Amino acid sequence: MLRAVLIDVGGTLWPDAWHQQSDDDHERVRRLREATPGLSQAEASRLVEILGDTGHPVADRQQTSDLVSDAIARVKPATPVRLEAVRAAMSVPARGRVQLFPGAKDLLAALDERGLRVVIASNVLWRDAAHYRQDFRDLGLAQHVTAYVTSVDVGWRKPSPAFFAVALAAAGHPPSQCAMVGDSERNDIAPARVLEMLTVRVAIEGPLPATTVATRLCSSLGQVAKVLFAEADRYRPP
Repeated sequence: MLRAVLIDVGGTLWPDAWHQQSDDDHERVRRLREATPGLSQAEASRLVEILGDTGHPVADRQQTSDLVSDAIARVKPATPVRLEAVRAAMSVPARGRVQLFPGAKDLLAALDERGLRVVIASNVLWRDAAHYRQDFRDLGLAQHVTAYVTSVDVGWRKPSPAFFAVALAAAGHPPSQCAMVGDSERNDIAPARVLEMLTVRVAIEGPLPATTVATRLCSSLGQVAKVLFAEADRYRPP
């Protein structure tokens, strides 16, 4: 019986990459200087410039703190800068910057209506659970989400078993009663199959893959909904 669904975000509920807006870096600089009053405009701008070109390396351990520390060491600001302040400043709100894929709201609402626990399970660079919670609140989705599990908070990234252990604990049910929905074979599907979870791979931003180990392959969130609802309703009394 399906009781909980782990759902990836980037490439699954909304695009994997956002289009940079002209004022995004100005917003990051403003937020950083507000959190660190002694930081000069030039120092804050340089930090944001360096980190704006940064991507997370392929690794099981989360390395955001190391990346921020390296950037601070390069800038050598005159005042101490907290790593947390930099990370939070870089995590600009999703509102007004991202558009949900068609069917995202309906999917989460219907899962919630069926009594399924919904756990956001996401590899991130800057965003933590608190930022995601605000994003989902702004997008009118927070009431349908049970928990937010991010690699920043866990310290490990998908496909690490350590990440999935935390996500499944948040789901509150054994893997056999959980599904994983995501767009990455490596990060979402393969590790969930090892755990014998129901796996649904989505391919919204690109063509359907030639091969997958996923239980089902879907090109839209509407198709994902049909798969999950059929599984959730399978053991319901008539």
